Amino acid sequence: MDRLTRLSRETQAVLAASVLYLVMSFLDWQQVSFSFITVGRSEWHGIGVVAGLLVIVLLLWEAARLLEVKIELGTLTPGLISVGLALLLLLFTIITFLSHSTARHWPAWIGLLLAIVVAGAAVARARAEGVEMPSLPTAATSSAVAASAAAEPASAAPVETPPEAPGSTDPVA
Repeated sequence: MDRLTRLSRETQAVLAASVLYLVMSFLDWQQVSFSFITVGRSEWHGIGVVAGLLVIVLLLWEAARLLEVKIELGTLTPGLISVGLALLLLLFTIITFLSHSTARHWPAWIGLLLAIVVAGAAVARARAEGVEMPSLPTAATSSAVAASAAAEPASAAPVETPPEAPGSTDPVA
């Protein structure tokens, strides 16, 4: 428990909001009640399944970061992956929120707010960690520059105007 209290505020916010989001995803995001009968659907219908799976992957990734598990993913840093997962979670939560608009229930609103908190905290933590977007490999960059240079038309030689003949008069004058 002492290890969790030593984490940055942003990391604590990502973890807590992600766990709460997962709990909210199982509650009814849409609900209709008739006298004694209540019928509802959780986020885990339609496109909401993607958001639910993303929050699980995000929690697993954050747990791996806490346990200092080294996973090599090329030029991608752990902070960049966290931000990517958090922003994807926000994107798919917004899509789910908008597509589950009929008979929307309060867990949908809380899920949307939690996704915003997760994304905001992940971006703030990434900035504090100095996360930058990976650059393209130099071979790909130089070949792209060469391709764009080849696609440009060759500059034509300047067109010279012939000199006027001696003794010509100006027709305007």
